[in-house]
Amino acid sequence: MTRRMLFGFCCMLLLLGAAQARELKPYTGGATPPLALQDIDGRPRDLRDFRGQVVLVNFWATWCPPCRAEMPSMQRLREKMAGRPFAIVTVDMGESPPEVRTFLKEVGLHFTVLMDRDGKALKQWKVFAFPTSFLLDAEGRIRYAVFGTTEWDEAEAVAKINELLPATIK
Repeated sequence: MTRRMLFGFCCMLLLLGAAQARELKPYTGGATPPLALQDIDGRPRDLRDFRGQVVLVNFWATWCPPCRAEMPSMQRLREKMAGRPFAIVTVDMGESPPEVRTFLKEVGLHFTVLMDRDGKALKQWKVFAFPTSFLLDAEGRIRYAVFGTTEWDEAEAVAKINELLPATIK
């Protein structure tokens, strides 16, 4: 999928109301695909390293307006969940680390960014539009998905994340 096509999908979502928060839906797409990529600093990272934590996996790009709009709520969620077994892992599609670093600094974002330079992870996760997010339980199973934006720090999303926390944490 080319960057131009992804931009088109992204704009289409925006025009269809993706700027409005969407509800997390139970995921019925099967097993969690692998996710092993280099992070923005070139270190190899694997989704399996986050076992024991609830993980928000978000596919995005800096050139996607709905993605940009959603990111501040993800940062607020990260701050709200501080000290709990929760992680945010974002997957940037096809951009350079300097481009992504500039955006992260401008917006004040502080979470794991993996670099999907060739779109392989995008295909494995069957991501067709940006942003697309998946919420995984502490065993690494995808439990919820949202195609489009949502306000991650609002009560509904936080409640679903809290439901997935290990019983010993609740």
